[in-house]
Amino acid sequence: MNRYLPKQARIPVSAWDDPKTIQEIHSDLRKSGLFAGEPIQVETALKDKKKQTDLLIPIFKPGQDGDDRLTELRAYRLVLNPTPNKKEALQFVNQIEVRELREDFVTEPLVRARVINPSSDRPVPFTTVYRFEDRAPRNGAWLTLNGKLKQGDSSIAYGQVVYYNPTTTAMSVMLSWTSPDGELPSWQAVPKGRPAEMVINQTVGLEPDFQVYQLRSVKRKNIPFQLQPISLSESGLKSNNGAFVDALFLARSGLWSNALEYMQSVKRQIGSDWTMNAQAQMDLVARHAKVTKTQADQPWANSGQQVLANLLDGRWERAIQFVQNRESDRTEVLDMLKFDPGRVQKRINAALNFDPARSDVQMWAALRLASQQGKPSAIAWLAKQPSDSNVRRTQTLKLINELDSMTFGTVTPSAISQNKN
Repeated sequence: MNRYLPKQARIPVSAWDDPKTIQEIHSDLRKSGLFAGEPIQVETALKDKKKQTDLLIPIFKPGQDGDDRLTELRAYRLVLNPTPNKKEALQFVNQIEVRELREDFVTEPLVRARVINPSSDRPVPFTTVYRFEDRAPRNGAWLTLNGKLKQGDSSIAYGQVVYYNPTTTAMSVMLSWTSPDGELPSWQAVPKGRPAEMVINQTVGLEPDFQVYQLRSVKRKNIPFQLQPISLSESGLKSNNGAFVDALFLARSGLWSNALEYMQSVKRQIGSDWTMNAQAQMDLVARHAKVTKTQADQPWANSGQQVLANLLDGRWERAIQFVQNRESDRTEVLDMLKFDPGRVQKRINAALNFDPARSDVQMWAALRLASQQGKPSAIAWLAKQPSDSNVRRTQTLKLINELDSMTFGTVTPSAISQNKN
């Protein structure tokens, strides 16, 4: 604009506002002890078939430990350079300063699963920047700032999702994430008319955990949307439906396959009253159920893992068949029950909440109690429970007595096979 104004009316500009070549930007960074990463090009179609080109440039500080730390993300716009003999330059338009995540946030899924002890609150660096391409919304650029935290023989991936709006040059962190499996977030395919959805995999061992976020509109000028999690706390149906509420309870308790069956039944019954929000909830449940079903269907070399995979899918009777099989290593099953961090117990509680007299679930509740507190506690608890099968009650007591000879409660933590799951 200044080139069209008389000298006395020109607007003062800072060094930030002065267009620079990429070489000049690199030179300025070196003087500050920084360096630029690989630029990410963002092209936006304008009227008259013209294109607007922006560059998102990650700025790094060399790390003493060998890991370069991302310090900021800058946005530049390709402009005509007013300086003679320089056709093009980059106009600085925006930046975000990086706020590193804390280690205790990164490791939270593993701590919650009792796989590791609580971590420190020290900051952990972002070391790479990745642009989402496949299935990402086209209204701007979606990036993730990434890092990896070594944990034993594997690495936890973590990061922040950033959105850049080329129309307003606004740039903002939309979401912080962590993935024990080391997976980056991904945009998933959705039916027409449903908001775009981002999936974050927080699975630990055999316990599936997927967080799905929908891109929802909000009343905000520069970035008019946000990523909102799909919740299983409240029904996505417009009218009250007890069966659907029960399904959500089962899902929150980890009985994904049972929850999915309930939801599918409700969908058939209510027909056109089924909603897009309820479908999103059912799809999230189905994603988890697919994992637990696959794990339960496959053979496992470890008896404890075999039984655990079936219990996690709510296959109580099938799990009993494995433990009654004389070829199974019952010590491994006891290890799994004794040091269960709560994943089996929460499923037992949910199933007995629906049917307190269900004997196949009672058997596992009693075996878990016996492995942790001893035979007398298990028998005392069992005696207070209603029963739907005298035969199964007898089988449960017999199995407790058989396993009692293996000295309930004396398994050492070093023998836990589940810690590898």
